Amino acid sequence: MSERYRNGAMTQPLTYEFRLDPDETIRAIRDVQRRQGFGWLHSAIWHWALWPVVVGMAVLYFFLPTDLRALWLVGIVAFLLAALAGLTPSVVRWQLRRDYRETPSLQGIQVYQFSDAGLTITGGATMVTLGWDAFVDAAETTEFFLFYYSKRQAYYLPKRAVGEDLERRRLRELIQLKLGDRATGFRPE
Repeated sequence: MSERYRNGAMTQPLTYEFRLDPDETIRAIRDVQRRQGFGWLHSAIWHWALWPVVVGMAVLYFFLPTDLRALWLVGIVAFLLAALAGLTPSVVRWQLRRDYRETPSLQGIQVYQFSDAGLTITGGATMVTLGWDAFVDAAETTEFFLFYYSKRQAYYLPKRAVGEDLERRRLRELIQLKLGDRATGFRPE
């Protein structure tokens, strides 16, 4: 154990600050979804895989015999699905920007403070405190630390807010100490 702990207790909390960003939030959501079953479905690559199918169906339409041209309805459905898949990230980004603009607790600096009691998140006039028992899982991706409060939902802390290796190591150590087996998605030191 490091100098930050005495008799298993923290000597001082770890505090990190950052501003919410819609693009970053979308990337965090994707990371959360990728860790779940069917996470590949939310990949940007999958969205682009739909477009060749739509174009292929349009080309086939012109080469099919007249009696099979009734398949045009399938082509329209495929086109609508591809358009929906392509537009979804833009719509979500637009909604997040609107929410960030209209919700006081999402404006300004977000403060994540880790202590022996758990995680306290402060944003604007809102404060949420979660004890360590409230987390079902914690994980680390290339860009975020994820703190799951249910199987499919998580708070995220961008690594850019945590800083460099020493500070990240301290946070990993605390999370692994407090969550034990529930910190399944952490990279080995």
